[in-house]
Amino acid sequence: MVVKSATKKKLMDLGIEEEYAHKLADDKKWDDVKVLTSSQIAQICGTDSGTATKIFEVMAGSSKAAQRAAARIDKTLLRRKAARRSRSSKRATLPIQTYDSESKMIQILRDVDVESELYSQLTDASVKLNAPMSPRIINDLVNALIARGETKLTPSKAKKVVTSANEHLKGSRVDPHEAVGITTAQSIGEPGTQMTMRTFHYAGVATVNVTQGLPRIIEIVDARKVPKTPTMRIYLDENNAKGKPLRTNQKLVQEIAAGLETTTTRDIANIDVDITQRHIILSLNNANLRVKKMNGAEVRDKLSRALRLFVQADNDDKPKTLKIIPGVAKEEELATLSSDPPTYTALLQLEEKIKKLRLKGLPDIMRANVQGPNAETGEYYISTIGSNLSKVSEYAGVDRSRTYTNNITEIHAYLGIEAARQAIINEMLLTLEGAGLDVDVRHLLMVADVMTSEGEVRAIGRHGVSGTKHSILARSAFEVTVTHLLRAGIIGERDELRGVTENIIVGQPVALGTGSVDLFYIPEDA
Repeated sequence: MVVKSATKKKLMDLGIEEEYAHKLADDKKWDDVKVLTSSQIAQICGTDSGTATKIFEVMAGSSKAAQRAAARIDKTLLRRKAARRSRSSKRATLPIQTYDSESKMIQILRDVDVESELYSQLTDASVKLNAPMSPRIINDLVNALIARGETKLTPSKAKKVVTSANEHLKGSRVDPHEAVGITTAQSIGEPGTQMTMRTFHYAGVATVNVTQGLPRIIEIVDARKVPKTPTMRIYLDENNAKGKPLRTNQKLVQEIAAGLETTTTRDIANIDVDITQRHIILSLNNANLRVKKMNGAEVRDKLSRALRLFVQADNDDKPKTLKIIPGVAKEEELATLSSDPPTYTALLQLEEKIKKLRLKGLPDIMRANVQGPNAETGEYYISTIGSNLSKVSEYAGVDRSRTYTNNITEIHAYLGIEAARQAIINEMLLTLEGAGLDVDVRHLLMVADVMTSEGEVRAIGRHGVSGTKHSILARSAFEVTVTHLLRAGIIGERDELRGVTENIIVGQPVALGTGSVDLFYIPEDA
């Protein structure tokens, strides 16, 4: 860990002792330090609660003063930052899209048939009964009725359906003081014991399996930075830049897939090393070049620019064989090669560099396969092995609003915490349904809310949610018991015994359910 000198200086300027300032500034910026609670300060500094409270009050007072000072110069700082960004930004960025409520509603109702007679009948009934329901809920009711063979409802039947649905909605609400966390853990844990170490064969791709079942659930709740098998589902725009149909044109979709997929030198050529002559020979594979939408001249130019070396071809227009010599950047340098040949080490280093060189495609997109067409819409989409949401979203022809990745970390970085929360719900629901298990979505909502409530995706574990609980006994009951108890004893930390775990440990009623109220017996006067 590195102590932030600026943070330490600021703390010392406020009158905080150097020892405590040093500990608080350990790998922390001022923005991270000023939001610490008194208990967190006591834990970091290894001091008692009284001293920690004083430090907390000093920092809180300084934050208010800083806010008043910042208000006076806020506009100036914003202008300076904007100027710096405009000067430093060199690569093109996507324009910020303005929020359009009308288009957003169209997007929300994309899969909802609002023209359906059943939809209209249920909507009218909900208005008359003063039981407002979202379009999605009404659409789900419509689909359920169609599945049962209903095509038209009488006013009384529509009223009955809406009334029943509204009662179920009210019944789905959580009662006050209900132990929702325990219920969630039981509801997911019990069917989770039936899950096995399963994998799912990826359609159209040999030797590649997508992680499913229990391993995938563990990946999600552990908030892994990169899943074991990252995948994407890429949807395309209705028309391309020229106004021609895109998503229904298999040839154009295949071209986009070829452009997205990472193409290395090994994918389009056989690489041979001539040790005696100290050069590398690339025999181009014409069949692979056609699949990748490339030609020999293009490969030669890209190799030359990437390696900054002279690439000798057997034919200038349609080369089939390329020769590369380490250290030879220009054709004129070939004359001096006999007197100063490249070393064997340089030859091997160049070979490894050539093998890994990306000639085409986006980073981390290992494979891209065209799937479809959809039976109803005739639409094609692209499924990938590997994920790169930010780069794929910038690619021409890609529909950003529907493109999806199973990498939750990428979603959080590119789309924000709310999108990451929804991705956690979707991935857990998809995994459980794939295993044939039925879990109430409210329990998945609870897990996703807890993981994302702090503005970042946190793991359900010692280094995430469980490790940041206010209760000492709850933290020690999870992992590293002695460490938590010893640290709490040293700094004089206090446990208020407000949760489930800590009350069970000490053997007293939990302050939830029936334990949430105190009952008193008041005898009648004799």
